Amino acid sequence: MEGARYNLIKEKWDIENGEFFTQELPTIIMSSAIFVGIQKLAETMVGADGAAVIFYEAGKKVGVLRTKSWKDEWGLDGQEFIKKMEEFLTELGWGKLSIDTENLIIKVKNSFAAKNYGNSDVPVCHFLRGYYAGMGEVLTNRAMDAEEIKCAACGDDFCEFVLKQIE
Repeated sequence: MEGARYNLIKEKWDIENGEFFTQELPTIIMSSAIFVGIQKLAETMVGADGAAVIFYEAGKKVGVLRTKSWKDEWGLDGQEFIKKMEEFLTELGWGKLSIDTENLIIKVKNSFAAKNYGNSDVPVCHFLRGYYAGMGEVLTNRAMDAEEIKCAACGDDFCEFVLKQIE
């Protein structure tokens, strides 16, 4: 159904104490434009390659932690878990995800990072790339790396990430 929510996000507001929680975690609401603005600022401060490493490593750590947490919380495995993750991350505004566990490929239409970054000659979704590598580690029980081989910021129709086992 077009525009329907999956209603997977558990949110709680504590207005009195100035707190907001999603999935029982303290959370802030930040626009994707601000997130990308922070990435661009990091690029000016430490260079594009340095910022790519920082955002990738941060994404990977979060990807491992959140995927483990959701796996425990939801009590799901296999394709049932993958489907729920696709729905959940889509509902969070990360873009429309498609996870191919057989070929270890993740496609994202409307990536928040690419959409807000603007035009680029190189892929820019470093946080998402790291996040998906971390997610892949939990799903495969193997050390993983991820490469963004297509990026909407480069003019592609979607972003595509290929996961590869680290030897």
